[in-house]
Amino acid sequence: MRDHGAVARAPVDVIAMIEDAFVAQWSHFGTWPGGELHDEPGVLWTETSIKHLPYNAVLRTRIASEDVDTVLESTIARYRARGVAFMWLDHPTASPKDLGRRLRALGLEPVEAATGMSLEIEDWKPVPTGVRVVEVRSPEHLAAYADLIMRYWEIPPEDQATVRELNRYWSGERARGHRYLAFSDDGMPIGKGYLSLAGPPGVAAIFGMSVLPEARGRGVGGAITTTMLSRAKEAGCERVVLHSSQAAVGLYRRAGFVERCRLTVYATSPLWSDK
Repeated sequence: MRDHGAVARAPVDVIAMIEDAFVAQWSHFGTWPGGELHDEPGVLWTETSIKHLPYNAVLRTRIASEDVDTVLESTIARYRARGVAFMWLDHPTASPKDLGRRLRALGLEPVEAATGMSLEIEDWKPVPTGVRVVEVRSPEHLAAYADLIMRYWEIPPEDQATVRELNRYWSGERARGHRYLAFSDDGMPIGKGYLSLAGPPGVAAIFGMSVLPEARGRGVGGAITTTMLSRAKEAGCERVVLHSSQAAVGLYRRAGFVERCRLTVYATSPLWSDK
C-alpha cells in the first residue's frame, strides 16, 4: 500500500494543482518532434528515443477497468521492447490505490520518495542573496543550462545531443516558463532552475533545480528559488507548487513552502548513481 506520510492538511485542489503542473511540464518530453505523448485509457505516458531517465515516463495513472494488470503490463512491455529506461509516478490520486505494489510485482523499484509542496505567493517576501542568478536568454546560456542537465541526470554521451535538441526546441517563444542559471564569483555556471507556467492558471511550478556538488552550502539553491518566486509574483501567480527530493525539502521549507502530499517514483534503474 502507498504511504504518503504525515503532511499538512490541504484542499484537494492544491494536490490536484501539484499533479496537474507536473503533468503539464513533463508532457513536453512527448510533445516535440523527437517524442510522443500517449493519452490512453488509464495512463498518460511519454516516449522518446533517449534511453536514459527521465525522458520515458508514465505521468498519470487512473485505471478504471477491472483488468488493471493488463494495462500495466502492456505499457511496461512497450517500453521494454524499445530497450529504454523508464519511470512511473505513483501520485496521490492514482488509481488503483495499490499501484506501487503492482509495479513492484512487475519489476519496477521505488527510486525516489518525492514531496509535493505549495506556497501561497501573496504574503511571500524575498530574502536578499549574494549569488548572481540570471534568466537564460542566449544560446550560450542555454548550452550551459543543458550542461548542468547532463551532470544532474548523468546523461551518457550517446543521448546528450538529443537532450540538447529537446532543450533548444522548448526555448524562446515555445517555452512556457523561464530558465535560470546561477554563477560563481568567477563566472562559472553552478546551478539551475526552471519556473514553469504550463500548468493551471495562476499556478507556477518549480522544476529542474540542481546545484553542483562543489557549490552546495553557499546559498545557491535559495538564491535560485528566490529569483523564481519573484518572477512568479511579477507574473501574477497566486501559488507556486513543486515536488521536492528528500534532500531539498529543508531548502523549500525555509522559503515558505508547505508539505502537501507524497509521490513515489518507480523505475527500471536508479535516478542517480549515488542514490
